[in-house]
Amino acid sequence: MVDILLRGGLVVDGTGSEPRQADVAVSSGRVVAVGRLEGASAERIFDVRGLAVAPGFIDMHSHSDLSLPSHPCASSSLLQGITTEVAGSCGWSLAPVRRETAATVLKRLTQALLGSVPPELGVGKEDGEDGPAWHSFGEYLDHLERTGIGVNLYPVVGQSLIRAHVVGSDRRPATVGELKAMKALLEVCLEEGARGLSTGRSYEPGSNAPTREIIALAAVAASRGAIYTSHVKDESDGVVEAVEEAVRVGRETGVSVEISHHKAVGEENAGKVDQTLALMEEARRSGVDVTCDAYPYAFAQVFSLLNELPGVEREGPLEETARLLATEEFRQAAVGEIVKAATPEGRLRGFFGRPHHYRVVSAGGDRDVEGLTLAEALGLRDEEAAAAPDPDRVRRLVDRAADLLLSHDLTIHLAATMSEDAVAAVLGHPETMVGTDAFALDRRLDERTPVHPRHYGTFPRVLGHYRRERRLGDLAGLVHKLTAKPARKLGLGD
Repeated sequence: MVDILLRGGLVVDGTGSEPRQADVAVSSGRVVAVGRLEGASAERIFDVRGLAVAPGFIDMHSHSDLSLPSHPCASSSLLQGITTEVAGSCGWSLAPVRRETAATVLKRLTQALLGSVPPELGVGKEDGEDGPAWHSFGEYLDHLERTGIGVNLYPVVGQSLIRAHVVGSDRRPATVGELKAMKALLEVCLEEGARGLSTGRSYEPGSNAPTREIIALAAVAASRGAIYTSHVKDESDGVVEAVEEAVRVGRETGVSVEISHHKAVGEENAGKVDQTLALMEEARRSGVDVTCDAYPYAFAQVFSLLNELPGVEREGPLEETARLLATEEFRQAAVGEIVKAATPEGRLRGFFGRPHHYRVVSAGGDRDVEGLTLAEALGLRDEEAAAAPDPDRVRRLVDRAADLLLSHDLTIHLAATMSEDAVAAVLGHPETMVGTDAFALDRRLDERTPVHPRHYGTFPRVLGHYRRERRLGDLAGLVHKLTAKPARKLGLGD
């Protein structure tokens, strides 16, 4: 007798072979038989005629390591068929951690994405009290093991967090001694269960590292057969050069490279994905193991314009926030912070750096600005939308942004946008896999924290819209892209 018997489903086994009607028997969490199992008995029998049966999907790019301590069932992942997640992406992970990094970089990160800081980070506790619930990467994994989680985790460690530990927020290359310390810390993380290294090349403090520093760390990962995943330096105007950097890391170290949520932001950059896909093809022919993943949406992470203005207290009452935004003191201080945070190349970061690449996806009040670019919503002329960190220009941006928020109930949600044809070109490439770029949720977040539909709909949209309407492939081929192909990339055996 087996534990579970699925009767009469259309089995799509992930190999790419033709789907077939068959029964599937499961015991002790493993598939033990597939075929016509007419005489089989089971503890639980499910009639799945008219339904498809496939292996669990692998999410190649997730941030669920941030949410699993607070959302351990991973309901949003399981509801779309995900059973394994590559997490710790874009240079960020919740370990290794110490009180200082928990209270600074990780507090800002989790507040921006989750709307709150996981209590396990111990932020806000007084000296002498316990700080984070874990410190090392191994302790973090042990914590998840004890509490139990609903998905399998393929954890990678974030380079930004490693750099924050050793170099801090300094915008400079690491010294010889600091690089040695970062390599040693990475070695420890890999020894304790990390399966790879991730970078977020456009996010501080990881973005402060020159390419040679990334190569040195990737070489450590390569020596242990670990993977290197990269949110590349630029996903818009400079995307080709950014992909070239990731390929260089693979070529010089031999590490297996995965380019995360590959896209070209901005309609004018749509054609650049043809160049980047060709660049990866040429690299593979020369022996570099480089692939990419993507999500099936033409807009990226949704952010609140309110939360991006320096000096706004996320959890403060909205009435107090509205009064704050109207003050001269707040606006002048915001200008100083935005100018100070400009890139070494002299470009403003975030929304204000490329306001024409961000579109208003939802707004409060009369919603009249929905669908406009941020530049259009702010009434910017072309020359005003330039990215130079001139204080007078930034003051005009802050004034208009604050006024826009005040006239729309403090609710302006924005996302970087792409051409859907470019999204389809990336997703349709035979070597592209799929990642949500989301984090697992068991419940709704607070009303001030926007949630992208990819948290729940990534894999259904690939198999629905992009299979049926966009005709990117047949069911067998797309299930292969979601299962066996990523399993092979990650070295996951039976």
